[in-house]
Amino acid sequence: MHDTETETAPLLGSKGQASRKGIRRYLIQRVDGHYAPLPLLVCCFLTGLIDAASYNTWMVFMRNTIFLALSTAKLPVGSDSLKWARSGVSILSMMLGSFIAGRVNAAVGLTRRSSLVASFLLQALCICITAVLVQTDAVTDTNPTDKIVLVAIPFLAAQSGAQIATAKSLGFSELPTTVLTSTYNDLVSDVNLLSWDNPTRDRRVASFVMMMLGAIAGAWLAKGTETFTTVLWLGAAIKVLLAFSWLLFPAEPEK
Repeated sequence: MHDTETETAPLLGSKGQASRKGIRRYLIQRVDGHYAPLPLLVCCFLTGLIDAASYNTWMVFMRNTIFLALSTAKLPVGSDSLKWARSGVSILSMMLGSFIAGRVNAAVGLTRRSSLVASFLLQALCICITAVLVQTDAVTDTNPTDKIVLVAIPFLAAQSGAQIATAKSLGFSELPTTVLTSTYNDLVSDVNLLSWDNPTRDRRVASFVMMMLGAIAGAWLAKGTETFTTVLWLGAAIKVLLAFSWLLFPAEPEK
């Protein structure tokens, strides 16, 4: 009996080692970009959701170049004195998120399953931190002129920047997931706009629809609940689901 157990132990150990190697190999595989537009379109919805609610709460988008410029002249008339700070902090934080995600992409590749899962979980964590700050009243969601809001804005802006970098790394420039200005222009200037088979056009139209639906949902949730945290927790939950969804994507075909 003792000899049998001794012989079986190495076999179990080798099977466990092989299993770990298989999991590791699976996690470092690059995902097939063919299906990537699906989660990216959900990201468009999330951008609309969070931007609508954040503007309603703190009078700030996560990308505020024009607001920052106007605030130097104290415009629009009647604007609060903290508008420039909210805009500046959001821009710098978004750039930081993009910078970090870009360096990760250069080092290990953001299109690996493990990288995508980690990136989206970190983005979800940033939203969660903001939600906790607001829900515990550490940061106000009723007074955008309170300097304490500058503590929370960087988390939302940084995750937005990381989201942009991730979308770019997947090779779908028509789905930046956070802005629509270039999407509008690229859509109507497309010489094949009216062609029946035009996947790029279809993705651009879908990104507009999804972001608009997200913004409408964010607006009505903010109005109905009268709190920012509902939108934040919903956004974080969706990000977590997106993170683990990457594990279900097939691997990139070997060349």
